[in-house]
Amino acid sequence: MSEQPRPHDPIQGDIVHQYDDIQEADNKLPQWWLWSFYLAIAFAFGYWVYFEAFAVGKSPLDRYSDERMAALDTGAPVTDEELLDLSADRLTVRGGARTFAQNCAKCHGSQAEGNIGPNLTDEYWIGGHAPIDIYQTITGGRSGKGMPSWGLQLGPGACKQVAAYVLTLKNTRVPGKEPQGTKVEDAPAGPVKTAKK
Repeated sequence: MSEQPRPHDPIQGDIVHQYDDIQEADNKLPQWWLWSFYLAIAFAFGYWVYFEAFAVGKSPLDRYSDERMAALDTGAPVTDEELLDLSADRLTVRGGARTFAQNCAKCHGSQAEGNIGPNLTDEYWIGGHAPIDIYQTITGGRSGKGMPSWGLQLGPGACKQVAAYVLTLKNTRVPGKEPQGTKVEDAPAGPVKTAKK
């Protein structure tokens, strides 16, 4: 059986398929379009490897988070209201979670469930449960309790981010280390929102 010659249209070229009087041609894509497509795939793969798979570089969102952290270092006194507002900010909490994972998870566990340090997800607190107490514990440490001072190493901006992250963990009750400290009955669960004055 020999192949029938394909119909030819003067504008479209060779017709490869015809159905219900609709003729479809097989036109080749321009070379510039194909190269743009291949380069876009190569760029996307390289971007994924560099920023996501092996985390060689900081992603644009992480760089933005770092810049926000630097902007938090205003030198003004830290207040409960400021820390509570930061705990409601998704990017600040994300930056705090990243810093927590790098520096605090060794003692407090990857989910803050407690390891060497106390469980930060229950309703028991050693150094006070108020936002400013948490911030001061992070920056100044707890002498004789094994909690190092992170204020000079991380800076005020990163310490505010970590405090905001810890505030989102309050009373989430991740199973872990047994309770330590004083039970706080009125501590709200999760991120605390305050009314603006």
